[in-house]
Amino acid sequence: MILHPFYKNSKVGLLVSLIPCWFWGQASAECLPEPIDVRIGNVTFEDYNNNVIRGLDISVGSPKQSFAFLPQTPLNNTFVYGVEDPLCGKSWSTNGCATFRGGLYDNTSSSSIGTAAAGSHPPKGAGYPPCEWVTDDVTLSSNTTVEDFAFGIALKDWGEQGYHPQSALGVGRNSSILNSLKQAGQIASRSWSMFWGLEGATADTQMDGIFVMGGYDRAKTSGPNYTSSLSYTNANCLTGMVVTISDMTLNLANGSSASLFGGVNSAAMTACIDPDYPTLMAIPYSPYFTNFETITDTFITDRAYGINYYGMMYDEDTKPYTGDLTITLSNGLSVRITNDQLVIPELTVDEKSGAIISNSSTPELILNSQQEVNENDIARLGRQFFTAAYLMVNHDTNQYTLWQANATTEKDLVVVDENNDVWPDPCSADTPSSSSSSNPNAQQKSGISSGGIAGAVVGSVAGASLIIGALFFLLRKKKNAAASQNVAPSPGKGSDKQAVDLTPHAAQELPADPHAPVAPRELPDNNVVRQELPAGSETAFMSELPEKSEVTRHPAELE
Repeated sequence: MILHPFYKNSKVGLLVSLIPCWFWGQASAECLPEPIDVRIGNVTFEDYNNNVIRGLDISVGSPKQSFAFLPQTPLNNTFVYGVEDPLCGKSWSTNGCATFRGGLYDNTSSSSIGTAAAGSHPPKGAGYPPCEWVTDDVTLSSNTTVEDFAFGIALKDWGEQGYHPQSALGVGRNSSILNSLKQAGQIASRSWSMFWGLEGATADTQMDGIFVMGGYDRAKTSGPNYTSSLSYTNANCLTGMVVTISDMTLNLANGSSASLFGGVNSAAMTACIDPDYPTLMAIPYSPYFTNFETITDTFITDRAYGINYYGMMYDEDTKPYTGDLTITLSNGLSVRITNDQLVIPELTVDEKSGAIISNSSTPELILNSQQEVNENDIARLGRQFFTAAYLMVNHDTNQYTLWQANATTEKDLVVVDENNDVWPDPCSADTPSSSSSSNPNAQQKSGISSGGIAGAVVGSVAGASLIIGALFFLLRKKKNAAASQNVAPSPGKGSDKQAVDLTPHAAQELPADPHAPVAPRELPDNNVVRQELPAGSETAFMSELPEKSEVTRHPAELE
């Protein structure tokens, strides 16, 4: 900026020179909150024989009690099992039950426990257990704790121990944890995303996964994304994520391939994405699983009753399948599940010690063959699907997005806002998004959100008003001196003024999938309908927050 000689070396000149800086500083200071990431992996229970089980590594209470949560949708609330009655049955020891339940909550040992106020959590839906409602501090990561968060302690076994046995983090469309974080300004959107990680039999086929709130881990995605609208019209898919599987291909060890669909396009099946379902897939017996048996020259009747509940188990005389499995969706996404994630040792929890027993002599094919009473159930894609795929759900836009997964320990968290826009740099107004889109005509966008721009403008106007007021006062004081000097600006100097560009730059939007979901199947699976009651047909928020529901971020720990 070139100043009039009158303004040089004066208080007025200083104030004038600060105006562009004020606007720029206010615009650049508007940062979106960074995503919160939770490790998915083996969680150790120090109070219970140092046993471990896989899940979301989250602590509850003061001092911290360790839990391995599973993300559940359509569940909106969060609940745990209490140490007084963990509902495991008489044959289970406390150590065994702690592993099976993903941790036990001791409400007598937490100094931060409180009573949940009325309206501090969404109404409990049919099919979920009755709970005693309390509040306590929930630590999501080393620098993020939700204080006085309302959750339930289960008072009754809810009949699906094998399918959903562990403590549950509700991430449905009225999720209490997402609502609390969003309303506290700790996440930019009520979104969550997940890569389950790898859980093969050997160290080189194992890897921690990640669960992200308010964004996703770009390092763990590969290729274009495929975005669709959540649809709750199918009573057999309460997660709202209905997809069409157009083909399932066995990638045989000899290099050839064979389709479980037999090359018939009309054989495409409707499936429901269920992120905590304990196997890769629940697949109809006829014709798909029978085709698998025919192609692999096997006949499998045994079932696994351990951690990967109800998968098909090979006996000692049957040679396990040695190839991979590729699943292709009608929206274009194709993911390949490698054999070390498809056929794994049977894993069970010892009822007495709580240790996990691995039995490699009878490996498990983590496919659940739906037959007899379940033969007409909708197919399901469970958590092992996310060893090869990455999922993001954004309840603010009622959309979900799928990518191929990139199995890596690297991490690159990016913000996703309430418009489903992606912000690689939450504080930059001009950093372009590099996330690819399934829509070739989608515009490239970047910058802070419209809300951030509005906040910057309002703050800038208020600050500039103060500066202008002070400037006016000083100008009047210098009026006579200015008149006597009557100095004109130097020729051409007016054109040298540098305006600050506050034009908003939009971020890359994840497009909707043009493929409509296929009509629902006839019967719900397991004869149990899990349904969390939303406040309305659309996304609903909690009617009331607890009196103290703030979020505290602690300084990141030094490694």
